[in-house]
Amino acid sequence: MTDSSAEPGHLEPASVAAYFRAKVPAAFRMSEKPPVRLTIDPGTEELRLITPAAGGDPEITAYERLTFRRVGVHGDAREWFELSVDAADMHYEAYVLMESIVDQLKAGSTLRHATSESIEGLKDLLAKRRRLTDEKVAGLIGELLVLAHVLDTAGEEVALGAWLGPLSEEHDFGFPAFDAEVKTTLSESRSHVIGSETQLEPVPERDLFLVSVQITRAGAAAPSFTLPELVEQVRARLDQGLRAFDNMLDGLGYRNVDADLYRTRVQLRSVPRAYLVDSEFPAITSARLDEVIPQRSLVGGVSYRVDVSHLPFVLAPEPLTDLCEEPE
Repeated sequence: MTDSSAEPGHLEPASVAAYFRAKVPAAFRMSEKPPVRLTIDPGTEELRLITPAAGGDPEITAYERLTFRRVGVHGDAREWFELSVDAADMHYEAYVLMESIVDQLKAGSTLRHATSESIEGLKDLLAKRRRLTDEKVAGLIGELLVLAHVLDTAGEEVALGAWLGPLSEEHDFGFPAFDAEVKTTLSESRSHVIGSETQLEPVPERDLFLVSVQITRAGAAAPSFTLPELVEQVRARLDQGLRAFDNMLDGLGYRNVDADLYRTRVQLRSVPRAYLVDSEFPAITSARLDEVIPQRSLVGGVSYRVDVSHLPFVLAPEPLTDLCEEPE
């Protein structure tokens, strides 16, 4: 760990980024009176502030990114407060929060008061700016790739009308003649997680297709894209439905103002494939469970993984025909 006994002054974004790129934690004495020490830990992507215990504990239970504990320091009889912030994807914002707390401690505030006042001014960091999980990011990318294709081939009204994913319907797309469930994976095989016993259950008298999308992290590869770039590509194709599209994304937990949280570049690993979910498809459905599970009403929360890599795929119907691979 590198240690600095001198107060570092205000750090610019590039300096904070440099500390997080380093391989070892860096510690700074942020204040002499009261004593305040700040640690930037690249390994855990945390900022930790430690200061002598005074006043009540800070009220942080409503904030997922903040943790607090009372600690002892070797060779010091005093009790110390340690406040930590999870800075993943928001290194500079986390630093600004800690700097604000230190400024108020220097002005005579307790840690409880300083934390409360600083949180009030930076609520976006701690409450609103939450990144979607990697699984949800991949799922949204897959749905947007399908949506972009349908926009190009069938138009705005059909595409947005068919997209049911943000409405929490059982299937992601409902076209006039069939339904489609889009599953996206980062794995080398077409292995997909099915989240319920109804997700691959066809609606009576309607065909259901599983659209398998494989993506891979791309680094600096030329044909790659980020989630925000894909969102903007779709937005650029919209006219009357732009507001509805943004509302649908918001309902899924993605906000345009949080675009900087999604920096991973991906690309298609393979051409998407369509699989007809028929009587031969290995799906766990409510109807099939009803046939074999005693007291079926007591069983819920079914989730499973299915690998379709070696299953026969089919020619996708319009408007997905040109999106998916054509079988030989």
